[in-house]
Amino acid sequence: MRVTNAIIKRNSQFRLQQGLQGMDRAREDISTGIRLRKISDDPANGGQVVRIGSSLRALNQFRRNIDLAAAKTQAEEGVLTQLTNLLDRGAELSITQSNATAFSQSRLAAKAEVDQLLSFAASLGNTRFGDEFLFGGNRAGEAPLKNPAPAVGTFSALELAGVPVNPSGNPTVEISDNKFITPTHNATEVFLNTDVLESLRSLSTALGNNNPADILAAGERLTAANGNVQALIGSVGARTNDLDASRLSLDTIEINLQSQRADLRDTEIDKAMVELVGRQTLYQAAMSATSRVLGLSLTTYL
Repeated sequence: MRVTNAIIKRNSQFRLQQGLQGMDRAREDISTGIRLRKISDDPANGGQVVRIGSSLRALNQFRRNIDLAAAKTQAEEGVLTQLTNLLDRGAELSITQSNATAFSQSRLAAKAEVDQLLSFAASLGNTRFGDEFLFGGNRAGEAPLKNPAPAVGTFSALELAGVPVNPSGNPTVEISDNKFITPTHNATEVFLNTDVLESLRSLSTALGNNNPADILAAGERLTAANGNVQALIGSVGARTNDLDASRLSLDTIEINLQSQRADLRDTEIDKAMVELVGRQTLYQAAMSATSRVLGLSLTTYL
């Protein structure tokens, strides 16, 4: 193949442009701190960076889910604490009104207070969390309990095909990859299965009947219900610990992912500086050689 001055000039310009592009890329790497700006720069590492970015976004969603679950758990703990206090008060009334010093009028006055405690307990069952009912279970958009609490019959305000049904279901949230947690119990678990509402109603009935034996029995029932509430408080505490542990685990995973992404994407400044200096030296040498080659002609040769 015949090599002409035009071919030499074209090839020289092309190599000089490559040298300039290399210097510009090294300069950009240093100024931005990032060497992988497009997937096309390094398809293999670029794909890993994309996957890591997706994982980091998932971690942020998990963290939001944990915050929501923690807020609901804290709200339930507050309700359980209030239930403990009103059950203690009910048990105290049962003791004072079951002894020989009590009389019908004092028991009627105590009954009025117990009725208020019962209605307050029912209102706690209808505690709202945002636009939902905290203890609504699968039907969080509906009030789970009747308020005021009825003197007889079911406490549940829910119906299915016209038939009363108790609140049910425990919606979960995902707090890490394939790990789900139930933020709260439903109203059946907190207010019906624990015997909180029924024991309060039995005390109200016994006080209204002026029956010391039934009043004492209702007080014992309240104590047992309080024990059931304490068991729920323990499970809520365990759930809170689980959420805290999951949050710490997410923090650790996030640090590791960010470190991996930095290794794949970020510029090592010291190496980039050495590369830039090397490219500048090569470019200056190429410029010098090219100017000499392009300066040759038949006239100058002769």
